[in-house]
Amino acid sequence: MLDTITLPESSLKLRLELEYHELLEWKAQVGKWDTGWHDVESSSHLVGLIQGVSHDGDWLVVQTRHVDVTHYGRYAQAMSTGSGYHVEVAIVSGGVTNNWRIGLGPLADEAGNEPHTGVAPSQNLSLAGACEVMVSWLNGHGLPLGYGAALHVYG
Repeated sequence: MLDTITLPESSLKLRLELEYHELLEWKAQVGKWDTGWHDVESSSHLVGLIQGVSHDGDWLVVQTRHVDVTHYGRYAQAMSTGSGYHVEVAIVSGGVTNNWRIGLGPLADEAGNEPHTGVAPSQNLSLAGACEVMVSWLNGHGLPLGYGAALHVYG
């Protein structure tokens, strides 16, 4: 089962305001256990979900509800590398997905984003970095300052 740590809203500097037309859902895999899709309830819930994928190979996807059906929206995904988090964010519009692999600084832009390849050291984020990027992206604010991204387009 996915263990989450719920933090009181007052302890978070992050804010995730969910609007009706952009309700978010999440799915995780921890070990061999797949959670199925559930609604994201708050920023503290999201941070707890990210913390819950802490073992090497565990992953979490948070996306606009039903993006797989409507083919419009955004998503953010994090996978534990055992020593940090591999984070990707994307915009889905029609039949095209623009997917960015996130890292720190300008080296992340040059590190590449090829499917099924490992992350460069600049793309291995801390828990705090993964939370900061995912909350900002899912809140519609783009990437926080100081982060870079390598683009891969799926058609």
